[in-house]
Amino acid sequence: MKCNMAVKLFPVLLVICLSKCGHGKHLLRFLTFCQKNVTGDGQNDIEFDGDQLLHTDTFTHQPVQRLPEFGDEWIPDAGLAPDSWVNLGTCYYNIPRAIAGAKSPAENIASPTSMIHPKQEIEIGVPNTLICFVKDFHPPTVTIIWTRNEEPVDQMVVSQTQYYSNQDFSFNTASYLEFTPQVNDIYSCSVGHISLQKPLTKFWEVKDTDQQLVETALCVCGVILGLIGVVTGLWFIVKANKSCQA
Repeated sequence: MKCNMAVKLFPVLLVICLSKCGHGKHLLRFLTFCQKNVTGDGQNDIEFDGDQLLHTDTFTHQPVQRLPEFGDEWIPDAGLAPDSWVNLGTCYYNIPRAIAGAKSPAENIASPTSMIHPKQEIEIGVPNTLICFVKDFHPPTVTIIWTRNEEPVDQMVVSQTQYYSNQDFSFNTASYLEFTPQVNDIYSCSVGHISLQKPLTKFWEVKDTDQQLVETALCVCGVILGLIGVVTGLWFIVKANKSCQA
């Protein structure tokens, strides 16, 4: 078993990585982060192989399981709440001291990328969920704004995950929009981050199933026609070469 601890400034990251050798290597990560001069925005969570098992509430420090449907299968340790309180307090306490010790290092900044996709196969008029996945950004504060046909959506149907960490200490997060697909509706997900001069916006349009089938059929026909053209061209080349040899 190996244990590594890493520290990043702006924000400070305290990470313990535990690797096990069995049928393969796995990564169990205990992550605590906080930001300079931003109280109440810290995070304490436990991740396994890149998936979040749980995080602790910022104010109550009680554990919140990422997948509550599996809550009956395991119960978080009762000591997580006081440990979370101590970890976040230590993080805030150490920020100015770590900055001074490292002689005010430059902030590490990485721009996010994003994508939109539905949770389930689209059926017109059937409730579904749109997911805006934002990844590979640092520091870990992003704003995510949804629109439907250029109008802001009701925030009551929007939720967002905690920040997930990558091995390079960049972050990921996902925003969920509950919606009912209607033909030709256009949704957008705009991501704001300190690294961006303007929001990063991606669009997603609801298309009728029949229209999608037509577009797929046209695409397949185009591929087939392209293959026929290639084969025909090769046949003429081979025939021309034989004529030259004769």
